[in-house]
Amino acid sequence: MFSSSSKGLVRTNILRRLKSTLVVAEHNNETLNPVTLNTISAAKKIAGDDVTVLVAGTKCGSVSDALAKVPGVSKVLVAENEAFKGFTAESLTPLVLAAQTQFKFTHILAGATAFGKNVLPRVAAKLDVSPISEIIDVKSEDTFVRTIYAGNAVLTLKSKDPVKVITVRGTNFEAAKTEGGSAAVEQAPA
Repeated sequence: MFSSSSKGLVRTNILRRLKSTLVVAEHNNETLNPVTLNTISAAKKIAGDDVTVLVAGTKCGSVSDALAKVPGVSKVLVAENEAFKGFTAESLTPLVLAAQTQFKFTHILAGATAFGKNVLPRVAAKLDVSPISEIIDVKSEDTFVRTIYAGNAVLTLKSKDPVKVITVRGTNFEAAKTEGGSAAVEQAPA
């Protein structure tokens, strides 16, 4: 028999297990762009230690190995193909959608850089959800803080979309540590 406080704890743990987050890594095939570590920190505020990172490119083994060592990353999905040369939204969107179809992520995140602002709006359109741009804080799994009016006002928004597609302003989140994790490295969905 559960007490009311243990029922709340069980419910919280079940909800935590049901939330899963995909971070689309930004890199140059050799080194990771630091904004990805900030984005992982934001993802951990949403899903705890159930963060999956997608690495797409050509000969990007060193990047995926580095991400596997980040605490809180549970899985690194790697897609190496010449099609990802140049990291275009047209080539990456089908890959992100295939990962979403296979793993049913509740949140998809990338840094609020030219890369993230190019790929994620296309992903959101294909998923028929509204993209959430440049968050500066995470209040809960569906409530985020972002700036509006050229940064002169702060907005708290609650998303009712089944999948939240989010870009993260890296300067507002501490970079995740790069040692101590032991995530599995797997092939990304075809």
